[in-house]
Parts: sequence; structure tokens; C-alpha cells
Amino acid sequence: MLAVLDRWWGGLKGEAGARERALLLPRLYFQHFTTTSFLVERPDGELAAFLVGFLSQTEPDVAYVHFVGVDPALHGEGIGRALYHAFFRLARAHGRRYAHCVTSPENTVSQAFHARLGFVAAPVRPDYDGPGLDRVTFVADLAKGAVRSTRRLRVLDAVLALEHHPGPRVPPGDDWLALIRAPEGMTVIRSAGASVPAADRWIALYDADPNHGLDEPGLLAAVLTPLSRAAIPVFTASTFHADLVLVPEHRHDQALAALRSAGYETA
Repeated sequence: MLAVLDRWWGGLKGEAGARERALLLPRLYFQHFTTTSFLVERPDGELAAFLVGFLSQTEPDVAYVHFVGVDPALHGEGIGRALYHAFFRLARAHGRRYAHCVTSPENTVSQAFHARLGFVAAPVRPDYDGPGLDRVTFVADLAKGAVRSTRRLRVLDAVLALEHHPGPRVPPGDDWLALIRAPEGMTVIRSAGASVPAADRWIALYDADPNHGLDEPGLLAAVLTPLSRAAIPVFTASTFHADLVLVPEHRHDQALAALRSAGYETA
């Protein structure tokens, strides 16, 4: 990340700005805040965008966006917005109501971007980060529609069963919903017959939002986090286009309640 900062920021504020930006990303952020931060890479592994954020320990209803960058060549493609909305969903899943962030008064592009996302700016605060380091502070209410970008989870009608097949061959029949191949065998997801015990019956939640793709990181984690906090077992199958999340049939109502409290719509 440090290697791209000057290029991405176009040398803003000269050498002083370069030092200032470099000091914003010490190693501790990559040691202690990885589960609330996101990274986007191109197919060749080159860095395309990042968001470093964390959940406030002091204010239990606040999440903080510390530093965000997108390659200028990719501006206008929605990557920055996708990163923020992924962070918003993660923050709401952890019970946070507000998102905070700051930028420099000189960075008018950043100020306009945050305004479009629904952030409200306060007047410039002199010496906010030290002598001569003025800042514009922002806050967004994650409960408001302007930043909500609610995702929808569809509950499939069929009750499903999981089967494990130790061999590498596809099992007979075409009534399966998904196949997951692994070195130790194959897991098959198919409709559950009447003979399947109650403890082995699963309900499927299907995330098929048309905006879902590899440019929206952290998406599956944002679905699983509220289920994990409610101690609900899950099984997942994920592709580029959609996520399938299975929860035990007897925990169905509890799972939906946990997801709705995290800001998801279910149908």
C-alpha cells in the first residue's frame, strides 16, 4: 500500500503530504484490524483498492473508516462505494449505528465522495491531528436509507439435505442443487426427502443481489457474522455470482431474526 500512495494521491501536499500518508499506515493496522479491513486486487495480483477500518472500543455504536484508496485508473467504476458498503454491512452486523471518518481540507474530491455516500461533514477543525494538521470530520448514520444499501436474502422453498460421498465421481441423478468437490470427497446439496432426520434438514438463504461480485469484498462474511454471533451453525457454497447459506431447519426463525437485525431483508 505504501508503494502506491504518492501515485494515487498525485503528490498532494508534496513531501509533507507523502510523510503524512505513510504515517497513517503503520504495521499495527495489518496486525490487529484485518477482519474489518478490505483489499481489492486485479487478476494479476496488483493492488486496485483498499479500506482500513475498525470498530471503536470507546464508543460501542461507532465504526471508523481510517484510510481508503482506489487506483485513479479505476475511479468511477464503483469500487470505492462497494468498499464502503461492505464496511457498513460489517459494522451493522456488529451492532454499530454510526460510521466516522476524516479527510484533509485540501482533498475536495474525497469530501464530495463522502457527501454522495450520505456522510455529513462538520466545519474544518484546525490542528485536529496536531499542529497544522487540519481535518474535515464526517459521520454517517447507518440506519438511514442514504447509506443503507439493503441486501436481500431469498429463502428457498425446498428443505435441503447434505450428503458426503467419499469418491470423486458425481453422484447419480440430477436433483442436486450444488456439488462441492474436495480432496476427501464430494459434498452434495439436494432436496431432503421425508426420511431425512429432523437434525439433518437445512433451510437455504440465497444471496443473489445483482450487484454481487468480486468487486464487493467481505460480502459473505457480513452475512455470516450475525449468524455466528447467534451461535447458529452454517454451511456455505459461494460462487462469483451468488452465495448459498444453509442453516438448520429448526433454527430457521432465529437465523432470520439475526439477519434482519443486521439490516438484511428476507423473502
